[in-house]
Amino acid sequence: MKKLILSIAAVAAFISSGYAQCTPDPQFTVGGIYPDSATGLATAYVGVAYDEVITNVVPADTIIDLGLGPTSVPFVDVTLDNVSGLPANFTYSCNPANCVFPGGSTGCVNIYSTVNPSVSDIGIYPLVIDVTATVNVPILGPQSQPTVVDYYFIEIVDSAAMGLQSYDSESFELKTIFPNPVVDNSRIQFISGKSQLVTFTVMNVLGKQF
Repeated sequence: MKKLILSIAAVAAFISSGYAQCTPDPQFTVGGIYPDSATGLATAYVGVAYDEVITNVVPADTIIDLGLGPTSVPFVDVTLDNVSGLPANFTYSCNPANCVFPGGSTGCVNIYSTVNPSVSDIGIYPLVIDVTATVNVPILGPQSQPTVVDYYFIEIVDSAAMGLQSYDSESFELKTIFPNPVVDNSRIQFISGKSQLVTFTVMNVLGKQF
């Protein structure tokens, strides 16, 4: 009976923790969120557990304009308020656990699946990440500013896509463009059968080159 109780307690502790706490990627030291918008999040595959880490580097201070010219003010913290748009059975956890990242610190957000994606989940899921940045302004004290990070998405594809494909020297494949239609920025991926310089020309529906 004692062994059974201990086993139940161990399982309960694992469930309550949600998931192992993430570790920030040490290669990132400059203030910002990584991976950046150009790199994006890893692809998810049907039948395979998903686990992706976003590293958040909060600078010690930032520059704002109080009407008298640019002024350096210290960061109090940056708080992750919510992540919406996740696929079914996907969730997230933070390090620190309360999702409050103090100024001058590095933390992370772990996005993971609690149940492996299924065929019915195949698709592209744009994410909306709501954060609040708080700085300490002279005389005024702490001032908060909400903002939205909306350039991330998770694409779930058939696990068969994990298999090796053959490409010859003439192969060229354009992958998914996101978002489509393009608003301000877009991510374009391609596969080439040989190492070569590739030039993309982007035009609008009227044929005007950007």
